[in-house]
Amino acid sequence: MLNSRIVLILIAVTTLWSVLILRAAQLQILPDSRLAELQKRTYRTLVELQPRRGTIYDRSGKELAVTIPTYSMFVDPKIVKAPRQLARSLAKKMGWSPLFIMDKIRPRGKATDRRFVWLKRGMNKGEADSIKKLKLEGIGFIEESRRVYPNENLLSQVMGFVGGENKGLEGLELKYDSVLKGDSVKVRVERDARGRPLLVEGRLFSEQPSGADLQLTIDSELQFVLEKHLEEAVNTHLADSAIGIVLDAQTSEVLAMGYAPTFDGNRPRDFDMDFLRNRSVTDAFEPGSTMKTLIIAGGLRMGLIKPNTKFYCEEGKYKVGPYFIREADAKHAFGNLTVTEILSHSSNIGTTKIAQAMGEENVYRTIQDFGLGERTGVDLPGEARGILKAPPWRAHLLANISFGHGVAATPLQIASAYAAIANGGLLKRPFIVKASQVEGEDKVEHEAQVIRRVLSQDQAAIMRMMLQQATSEKSTGAPARVAGFPVGGKTGTAQKVLAGGGYGKDQYFSSFVGFIPAHDPKYVIYVAIDNPRNKYYGTETAAPLFARVAGYAIRKSGLSPVIISEKNMVQDKTEKVVQEEAITQIRNMASAMTMHEQNKVPNLKGLSLREVYDRVRGTDIRIRVSGRGMVKSSYPNAGDELPRSKNVQVWLE
Repeated sequence: MLNSRIVLILIAVTTLWSVLILRAAQLQILPDSRLAELQKRTYRTLVELQPRRGTIYDRSGKELAVTIPTYSMFVDPKIVKAPRQLARSLAKKMGWSPLFIMDKIRPRGKATDRRFVWLKRGMNKGEADSIKKLKLEGIGFIEESRRVYPNENLLSQVMGFVGGENKGLEGLELKYDSVLKGDSVKVRVERDARGRPLLVEGRLFSEQPSGADLQLTIDSELQFVLEKHLEEAVNTHLADSAIGIVLDAQTSEVLAMGYAPTFDGNRPRDFDMDFLRNRSVTDAFEPGSTMKTLIIAGGLRMGLIKPNTKFYCEEGKYKVGPYFIREADAKHAFGNLTVTEILSHSSNIGTTKIAQAMGEENVYRTIQDFGLGERTGVDLPGEARGILKAPPWRAHLLANISFGHGVAATPLQIASAYAAIANGGLLKRPFIVKASQVEGEDKVEHEAQVIRRVLSQDQAAIMRMMLQQATSEKSTGAPARVAGFPVGGKTGTAQKVLAGGGYGKDQYFSSFVGFIPAHDPKYVIYVAIDNPRNKYYGTETAAPLFARVAGYAIRKSGLSPVIISEKNMVQDKTEKVVQEEAITQIRNMASAMTMHEQNKVPNLKGLSLREVYDRVRGTDIRIRVSGRGMVKSSYPNAGDELPRSKNVQVWLE
């Protein structure tokens, strides 16, 4: 009986040991996914590497924004054994108060459970190395990165800036934040038994992925000169600010875009918030007389007018509804002016009459076609649409809009509209990023995009000719001329609209927009001065500013001066024929009726308004219009002697 029990116990023990030996062999020889995962968790860690923010370059490869390494110091209060000694040593090195450091290690004099407390962010390598030499227990460093703008104030509103978490907050840094920042990368790193990262091939793994680099269309030298002249204009005219844009006339690439006062992107918090936004795209202003060009272009493409079409400008005072329209200068009391002269002398009344002949729907459509009232689509954040109310309009609002009041547009919208005239009639989308590239991948090129055609090539050629006349010796744009190069462009002076509504007393927004050389445009330049206090007409303030910027730009381009003549007022053979015809019309004023007919009221019954103006073109007859549709009757009647005033009233229905 005893022997049987001993045998059973021996069998049980042998069986147990056999099971244990087999299990040990299984663990040692055969793989086990659960144990492998446990081993990974114990001896490996997943480290997330934040990418290096991409570099931004100008069109020639000069650095505009770069990322540099920085070091941030922290303390682990749990492992600081001698807090007072550490505080004294670190305070002496950093020039801090020991109490400041003690409060970080022992808040309110008590121990803390916190294991990580920042002491200083964004230190350079020299500062970090000098503290590391002290070998202070509990002090550590983390390598981070910092955005730096080597040119400080240059292009600051366009570039924007980056916040503390490497996130773009304004400008291109905001618009292209995800592209510049790139994607973080998670890397598995071996750890020792204490959880410390092991060396990878003899070094700590610290390589960072990179975001994409951007190459801009910006010419940094032209940008510098633009900003310098904007700042000078603010100081000279005691103004609130100044804005400037330079576009490539053929592609609408943004070559320069500036605002004064500016700010330093390396320390944006030191500046007023009003200086930080890019007002070329975020703010809309009444365009003033720069709008007249678009109205005349609309009348030209409708076939209502030609450069030599005459309008009676009412000797400086014209009643529209219950209001009187007057010229900007009380001394201007114009009689008959051609369309070219209306543009050159910037006649409010002449432009009003062209707009009346077009009708409010056509005026509205023209302004829309040139891009006002809609975003240009430029690759910059915060772009405003502007203000353009849809018809129906009251009679005086049609007049006001025709010379740039009662409507608001951004500086970039105006520059873009004039670029359409300069390039032959195509409205193109302005853009500022020329290319982007991720390290190891092909460069992605950005190209000009056509939005729509707004004028035929012939119509654009005629507009360029008239705008060149608008900078002739006796015109409002004369101060914008550049020696040796023909300039086309238009002044603008508008009362400043206040934030709460209404107009500011003796506050103006003065501008000039144009292109150079006029016969074959290379640059479109817009400049504006906000609230100049000693002089306020665009002729006196913005036009000379344009001349200084345009003069530098054209000299930098290397183009040779030209002799201004009819030969170089056109770009190609087709335009030359159109241009010569326009010049002939201006000079000879070919009459539309015989002398006998000019003394009689013509038969206008049944004609459209466009046909009426065609019928009397080249005469002294001044048409006054009531109603819409076709002519029902006139006064005096057809065949009657013309009155001495030459006024003929027509009723349409």
